[in-house]
Amino acid sequence: SNLGGGNHAAALMDSQVVDWCKQMMGFPQSASGTLVSGGSMANIIGLTVARNARAGIDVREHGVAAIEKPLRFYGSDQLHSCHRKAMEALGLGNRALRRIPTDAGLRIDIDALRSAIAEDRKAGFRPACVIGTAGTVNTGAVDDLQALARLAAQEDLWFHVDGCIGALIAIAPENSHRVAGIEQAHSIALDPHKWLHAPFEVGCVLIRDASAHRSTFAVTPEYLESTPRGLASGQWLHDFGLQTSRGFRALKVWMALKQHGIEKFGRLIDQNIAQGHYLSGLIEAEPTLELTAPTSINIVCFRYRGDGLTGERQKALNTEIMLRLQEDGIAAVSDTTVHGQHCLRVAINNHRTRREDLDLLVRETVRLGQEVSRPGVALPSP
Repeated sequence: SNLGGGNHAAALMDSQVVDWCKQMMGFPQSASGTLVSGGSMANIIGLTVARNARAGIDVREHGVAAIEKPLRFYGSDQLHSCHRKAMEALGLGNRALRRIPTDAGLRIDIDALRSAIAEDRKAGFRPACVIGTAGTVNTGAVDDLQALARLAAQEDLWFHVDGCIGALIAIAPENSHRVAGIEQAHSIALDPHKWLHAPFEVGCVLIRDASAHRSTFAVTPEYLESTPRGLASGQWLHDFGLQTSRGFRALKVWMALKQHGIEKFGRLIDQNIAQGHYLSGLIEAEPTLELTAPTSINIVCFRYRGDGLTGERQKALNTEIMLRLQEDGIAAVSDTTVHGQHCLRVAINNHRTRREDLDLLVRETVRLGQEVSRPGVALPSP
């Protein structure tokens, strides 16, 4: 049935899951949030609130065309593609999102960000929001969230954190320091269907200012008026997002947390991160393989060197290795390109993963690399 809100058990369970997410992120009880389809929608909801809060006008009434100075949003050059979609859907356009260069660890360059903000102010733009990433999709890099929080406060910017990969590291006892500062954000996007192991689909967005959140989306048509008693006496959950028709996404998260508790999920996150660093060590010890990016959390980027191969030929070799790993049922490895270098990408999220699995992955990658490198083996076309 539709979970648009109201006074009944399912709606209260939905609100309970959001409250637990607030506790995990260190947000105050007064904050608000909503469950959505996944990380992309969570980011879009958060950035919509940011746009309206920093526009300087009533955007809902007058539209973006009435904004006196064009808004500018900022994030690293490793941002997820959903942020471009958000800028386009919000009527701001892709150019409203400035991609800031990253450092050697693929984290946003704070000095470059500060310079870009000053440059935009001088050019007549209105800096509105900085997006910090807690775990990039490519490599798992975590921006310096504490530095971003300070800069956002100094510049009067909305501070949004895309934590769909790594926000839940906040509950991992050995690694929570990696996301220190996330609790200072104005909004956070996170994904229970990643490190809370919930079945697809369920994402969550948290907004520190509950009033700003509701005022961005709430509409009260005559057929959805509240009543003092009965089903319509509860909070309307659709007032906090785009969907009026909402599924019961909360149940699977509620049951998992009730059964296992937050502490167990935190230990599993620590386990995955330790496995990521273990795999990195195996790769560094294997002469035919090389890391292509630093390993920060649970994502490892590497490639098979190939004797004398570079560029497209090296990419074709590694692509063939990836395809054979997938087709032989060895590992669901993906690939990506980081700063112009094609590589294989391993994201360790499964609580069933063991170190023996990673040993096997390295052995099979080397074996397949040697096999594919033999003369006469056809490689995928560039």
